[in-house]
Amino acid sequence: MSDEVERVQVMSRLEAVLASETLSDAAKAQAKNLLDRLGSGVNVVVLGPKGAGKSRLCDVMLEHALPEPGQKASVYSFDDVQTDPDESVASLCLQCDFLKLTTVTDVTAPQDMDDFAATAAWAMSRADIVLWCTSEFGPTEAKIWADASDHLKDHSFLVLTKADRLAGQGQLNHVISALQYIAAEEFHSFFPTSTLQAHATLTQTGGIPDDQMAASGIKALKDTLLRLAMSGRRADLDSALLFLERYGADTSAPETAKDEASSPQRQTYQKALDLLRSRTADISQDAAPDTVLNCCGALAEDLAELASAETQSAPDFDAWRNDLYEASDKVMLMTLENDLRSAADAATIILQLSRDLQSRVSH
Repeated sequence: MSDEVERVQVMSRLEAVLASETLSDAAKAQAKNLLDRLGSGVNVVVLGPKGAGKSRLCDVMLEHALPEPGQKASVYSFDDVQTDPDESVASLCLQCDFLKLTTVTDVTAPQDMDDFAATAAWAMSRADIVLWCTSEFGPTEAKIWADASDHLKDHSFLVLTKADRLAGQGQLNHVISALQYIAAEEFHSFFPTSTLQAHATLTQTGGIPDDQMAASGIKALKDTLLRLAMSGRRADLDSALLFLERYGADTSAPETAKDEASSPQRQTYQKALDLLRSRTADISQDAAPDTVLNCCGALAEDLAELASAETQSAPDFDAWRNDLYEASDKVMLMTLENDLRSAADAATIILQLSRDLQSRVSH
């Protein structure tokens, strides 16, 4: 099943759970938030001081000659998005493949740096990923970025714009060396870009050849962005599946209902799936990392033990048993790290086991 098909099915089941009126107010709010996230693209916010080249980068990245940004920001999406309550934010739909998975917000930076700090705080509060465009990332920029959450920093890129101009001044290597060090501490990745020629070609012809897109550095930036966005979408799907598991909703597609006359092999998988579902509620998103890791570790071990006892080393189950043993080993290693990221990774492993079992039960 593709992620897109799964997304549509999960959204449908979330809507059904909401319509059932069996949820608490807090659970309803969580379900609505999950629906909103799955219904929109990963929000990529293009941020940086005035004159950093953000709008030109957006033109090249989206391969469109875009209008001047709105008073505060412009939001570009593939489909219609909800009207922003802030009238100074402009919205525009573009038939651009890149926007099938993302929403791009080009933030208009005020000239005054104090005003820019306030604008940056507003922009970072709505971002899943930030592209911080700069030619130097000076102390003022660093001070503003210091207020970003660790999670946002781990999912954001430092983008050196106008690298061609710096090369002409003989400063490019020096600037890249300095920014690489900053990016290693404060960002997910670092990308030098030169958009002058690609933008000129876009303006003249309405398109950008592949070789120019690659030479500009934007192709590498887009490829990495899309991989990160796909990971974010997968994380949202996992969160929704975890929610549906926790509140007792059937997370399998309608056509995968259990067959009363199922085979012994399917019955074994169903028993494992029932065990997993009975324990998923213990993996609370609000719990401390060590609690989540302990729950995931115990569940992975119990699933492996069940598989061993039920299948008695039957060759037909070798692949499944190996998957469970490997999952148990991975979660055990994650407990040594005992941090938020390892807890999220452990929960993802459990959800992957759940999806695998659902598939095995239905086939």
